[in-house]
Amino acid sequence: MSEDYQFLKYEIGGPGNGVCYITMNRPDKRNAINRELADELLDAFTRVRDEVEVKVVLFSGAGKSFCTGGDLAVLSSFDHQGLMDWMARTGYEVQRAISENEKVVVAKVHGHCIAGGLELALACDLIYASDKTKFGVTEIGMGILPGWGGTVRIARSMPIFRAREVLLTGRKDYTAEEIYEMGFLTRVYKDDELDEKVDGVIANLCSKTAAALRMGKNVMNRSFEGGPWDAALAIERSSIVWLFYQEHIQKMLAALKDSQKAE
Repeated sequence: MSEDYQFLKYEIGGPGNGVCYITMNRPDKRNAINRELADELLDAFTRVRDEVEVKVVLFSGAGKSFCTGGDLAVLSSFDHQGLMDWMARTGYEVQRAISENEKVVVAKVHGHCIAGGLELALACDLIYASDKTKFGVTEIGMGILPGWGGTVRIARSMPIFRAREVLLTGRKDYTAEEIYEMGFLTRVYKDDELDEKVDGVIANLCSKTAAALRMGKNVMNRSFEGGPWDAALAIERSSIVWLFYQEHIQKMLAALKDSQKAE
C-alpha cells in the first residue's frame, strides 16, 4: 500500500510491473468523494503518467462499493463560488486526468456505482462490473444534475433515449445487467468471478506495447468527440505512421525482409 495518500491506495505490480492499482479507500463511507479524496485522485492519475513501465491503471473501490458519489457533508459546506470551483475545477480536472490519461484505465466496479461514482467510471476506458452492482444517476432527485461530466458522457456512452431515462428518473437501483443491456458497461461478470476475469483482461492489455495502447486510446478519444470525419482519419493515419517507425517494428520488418531473401 502506498503511504502517500490518506484515502487512496496507489500500488505498482502485475505483469512486468505494468499495472498501477488505484483504489479509493473510504470503505466506511462507501468511497464517497470528499475534498481530500478528490485531490488525491487528481494527484494519483497525474502521477501515473510518469510511471514508465505502467501500461494499465486498474481503478476500483475498497470495501463494499466502488463509489457512491460526492460526500454530502462536503456538498453542504459549499457557498456559490465553492460549488463552482468544485464542479468547474476539481471535477473537470479529475475526470480529464482519467479520460485523457496516457495509460489505459480499467474500472472494476462492484457494490454501488452511483452519482459521482458513475461519473468516475464513465471517464474510464473499460468498465467491468459485478452482476450484483447497482447503478444510478441520482442528482436530479436533489434538484441538480451531475457536474463532473456525467450528463455529457452518459449521453455519448449509450443510446440517447436510454441515457435520458437514467438521468431524468434519478433511479439508483439499476442492475448491472439492465445497464449493460442499455448499452453501458464493457462486460458484466458474476460477483465471484469478477477479480479473475478482470485480471485476465489486464494480462492481455499488458502483453501489448505501451505506445500502441496509448495511440489507440488517443485516436478513439478524438473520434469520440464527434469532430470532422476527415480530421479523425488524419489523426489515425498519423498515429499509425508514428507507430510504424518504432524500433521493434523496424526490427521485425528487417527480419521479415531477411527471411524473404533467404527463400
